[in-house]
Amino acid sequence: MAKRQMPGMGGMGNMNMMKQVQKMQQDMVAKQEEIEAQSFEASAGGGAVSVTVSGKRELLTVSISPDVVDPEDVDMLQDLILAAVNEALRQAEEVMQREMGKFTGGLGLF
Repeated sequence: MAKRQMPGMGGMGNMNMMKQVQKMQQDMVAKQEEIEAQSFEASAGGGAVSVTVSGKRELLTVSISPDVVDPEDVDMLQDLILAAVNEALRQAEEVMQREMGKFTGGLGLF
């Protein structure tokens, strides 16, 4: 019995599809590297604490205004740092999700 091929599923169609998939993978890697090279800044307490994280989600800088350094209220300073770091990380993640979502078409892969 002869093997039947479904339309668009054999020969050149498969090669073209593979080329498209490879191109998409290359584009995704390039976009991911581009995002990882970016930095994201956020602040808390009206700018009293600001941080910068990389697209790789690594903390790069922390800047603390001397006005908020109160030895009697270390908890507030810690909260401001946490808020700023978490916001910067959220921004980096949001950009990664949005940009990778363009490739995956909402498949939930990123």
